[in-house]
Amino acid sequence: MSVTAVMKKLGLTGQVLPIAGGDVNQNYRINTQDGSFFLKYHPNVKGDFFHAEIHGLKELFDFVRVPKVYDFGEVATGAYLLMEWVEPGEGDHRQLAATLAELHRQSADDFGFPEDNYIGILPQVNAQTGSWVDFFLTCRLDVQVELAKINNVWNPQREQQYLRLKEFIWENWRDREFVPSLLHGDCWRGNVFFDQQGQPVFIDPAVSYGDREMDIAMSQLFGGFKAEFLETYLELAPLPAGWQERQPIYQLYYLFVHLNQFGESYGEQVDQLLSAY
Repeated sequence: MSVTAVMKKLGLTGQVLPIAGGDVNQNYRINTQDGSFFLKYHPNVKGDFFHAEIHGLKELFDFVRVPKVYDFGEVATGAYLLMEWVEPGEGDHRQLAATLAELHRQSADDFGFPEDNYIGILPQVNAQTGSWVDFFLTCRLDVQVELAKINNVWNPQREQQYLRLKEFIWENWRDREFVPSLLHGDCWRGNVFFDQQGQPVFIDPAVSYGDREMDIAMSQLFGGFKAEFLETYLELAPLPAGWQERQPIYQLYYLFVHLNQFGESYGEQVDQLLSAY
């Protein structure tokens, strides 16, 4: 058993409890005499597979609560990441909004990130640039469209509509001023929870510096956040005029990701958004 090999390498003994819900990795809670740990395992990859996630957590560490990283590496069958086990609790979505707003106040000189990383199991290109429009079109939308072509979930109609969308973005966004904000990058409800003290905890980031509306758009795409989350965020960090009109375009990036990762079940949503442009 692969997890047994990881346990042996790390010198851990105790109870191993599988955790359901991971789309990318096999996840386990490890209960030992010294406490509990969270173990991620991914088969058939090298030990550096988790580098990008570790660097993303490190980038967030000073501003939001993230699990501590204890160890990572590989065994014969795959790679592992050993982290702090954070016991889930209950919390206030208004505090969650305040925490995210604080994260978004962190800025950088350029959009992007010093290294590429992943969104789910898919590559996320982070070439650093001073232009948000260039970055969003080239490093976000275009990358996923090319993957969709490779994965045979693209067609001429989508291509035609996508080209119109790119023209719309260029014509309507090129004169706007965008500020690079530190983004979680995959800010859906499954990647945020509360600890036993009610403090928000952020996991599984796809970190970059970009328009903060990206995180807000993702938070609203699949639901799960209470109404006071968005209300509080807008009170503490008001978004520029027109954010509601930009939100579907930002959500399209995440729908492209889901189209590539899970297939044509997301095609109808993709087509509905594309057809608006």
